[in-house]
Amino acid sequence: MKIKIIATGSSKLQRFIRRWGVSFLIGEDVLFNTFGDPGVLMDNMRKFKVDTAKIKHIVLSHDDWDHITGLWCLLPNRQDITVYICPGFKREIKDRIASFGVKLIEAGEPVQIKDDIYTAGELYGESRGRGIHEQSVVVKTSDGLAVVCGCAHPGVVNIVMATREHFKIDVNWLIGGFHLKDNTDENNKRIIDELQQLGIRRIAPLHCTGKRASEMISKALGQGFIQVKEGGILDLDLRSPHLSYSL
Repeated sequence: MKIKIIATGSSKLQRFIRRWGVSFLIGEDVLFNTFGDPGVLMDNMRKFKVDTAKIKHIVLSHDDWDHITGLWCLLPNRQDITVYICPGFKREIKDRIASFGVKLIEAGEPVQIKDDIYTAGELYGESRGRGIHEQSVVVKTSDGLAVVCGCAHPGVVNIVMATREHFKIDVNWLIGGFHLKDNTDENNKRIIDELQQLGIRRIAPLHCTGKRASEMISKALGQGFIQVKEGGILDLDLRSPHLSYSL
């Protein structure tokens, strides 16, 4: 299974200009999150030669603007798409998605999207006093599970533990935004230690993980740390970490 990074915003400047969020293409037809700037999303899809007509499944981690705004460019005249959301999404978001005539699945528990790809189920987290309902994507590989996070507001350790509990398979890969950017070094060291104790061997951090936390992950994981950028393609079925780029 291959995962392509379509768009990511990770710096303070990118957040300020609202070039913020993250979007992944899993295989050829599963899109996880749709970024915060629809122009960037669509431009990158053209640049990275993504055939949007092949996209049949769109999973949204949570309903913050930086993960769903590009959706409104993808749904018109696409009743063949299924959108997977958390039951805790805002009613106005649910209604707007449904207005396009697409199939809408509220995935409170893990749901199989297709062979080897699943939603992880809804978990609850908080950010700056705000409740957030969030889901991740789980990919079965030849070497255990990969968990792809949007922002990990429920806590990345909690997400890994819940995934292991449900699927009864070890999680070896972590990819995405882990919401560590505002943490102290002490807190992030504890989280990284717990992830390693849980068996995580490869981590590809981006988006809201933060520069300092990413540096700490790199130091702890060594070759298991994978630095990814837009256009990067992760091949999850290779036993050695592998990253290539779209031209």
